[in-house]
Parts: sequence; C-alpha cells; structure tokens
Amino acid sequence: MAITFEELQQLARMLLEQPISFSLEDFVRKVEEWVDGQPEHLKNSLIGYFGPRGGKMVKRSELPKVLREDPDFRDKFIHFLAGR
Repeated sequence: MAITFEELQQLARMLLEQPISFSLEDFVRKVEEWVDGQPEHLKNSLIGYFGPRGGKMVKRSELPKVLREDPDFRDKFIHFLAGR
C-alpha cells in the first residue's frame, strides 16, 4: 500500500521533532514511495512555494531529487508538511 499524504505530514513532524530517530534520507525515501504511488498525471503536476524572496516549482516526479539537492527547498517543504 502506498504512503499517504497524511503519513508524509506525520513523518515531516517527526523529522523536525525527533531528527535523531528518523533520518532525512528515510524521509526522502518515503517521499519517493508517495510519488511512485501517484497517478501519472499527478507525477507531472507542479509542487512548490512562492514567497517574498522568490519561489521554486518542481515536478512532483522530481521532488525526491530536489529534496536531496536543495536544502532551502527541502527545509520549506518539510516545514510546510509539518504545518509550521
């Protein structure tokens, strides 16, 4: 069974609250699992953020790669998921 968005939200909170018990790589693997479970049309949809200092949009299918390579985007994405 594929991971749900709600489970990703819980994992993001865990990553922020208990970073030693759950690694960033574990989180990115769960994001990959979530992306892989999406229908094809959603894999090609955009996800990102806009703010006073700019923004960034990426294809959902590229999300795991960007989370590994872009610390600013990763931080914003994890905080967004965690509701913080």
